[in-house]
Amino acid sequence: RIAGGRILFKGRDILSMSDREIRALRGSEMAMIFQNPMTALDPVFTVGNHIAEVFQAHPHLRTGNVMAAAVEVLERVRIPNPTSQVHAYPHQFSGGMAQRVMIGMGLAGQPSLLIADEPTTALDVSVQAQILDLLRTIRQELKTAIILITHDLAITAQMCDRIVVMYAGQVMESSGTRDLFRAPRHP
Repeated sequence: RIAGGRILFKGRDILSMSDREIRALRGSEMAMIFQNPMTALDPVFTVGNHIAEVFQAHPHLRTGNVMAAAVEVLERVRIPNPTSQVHAYPHQFSGGMAQRVMIGMGLAGQPSLLIADEPTTALDVSVQAQILDLLRTIRQELKTAIILITHDLAITAQMCDRIVVMYAGQVMESSGTRDLFRAPRHP
């Protein structure tokens, strides 16, 4: 339910857009990485099919074979042996590798905004560090803005330039990362 306000993206209010306009944004201008890749990925499709679906929905994003483009995406997110892994199914991947596939799906459209909802939940600390490093690289190399949704303040301290603290669906405070940790206004 949208109670009020506006959602501005590149100067346009998303709430006033038609369904067609919003569909055009999804995948190409903005993308989402879900918290649990094993529930977000369909078990009957290969990871290559999942990524190819982005290219099929937005044909202007690629030239040539969609599976070759999917292999390039898997390379970008550091999946070892992407040429054979493109034919693997989600259950054949560890949690961290499945999360890389989700990140790859998000990156396939080369979005200017990537929304990452708890992308490191249920991952061990070393895999968590690899995923965060991958997100940092994406941000730097592709100049992609990332909205990182997390409960982990240690992650926000190392990943975010700006933090918005929410409680019960309301914004409690918003400030630069250093300022927030130096003098938080909300417990």
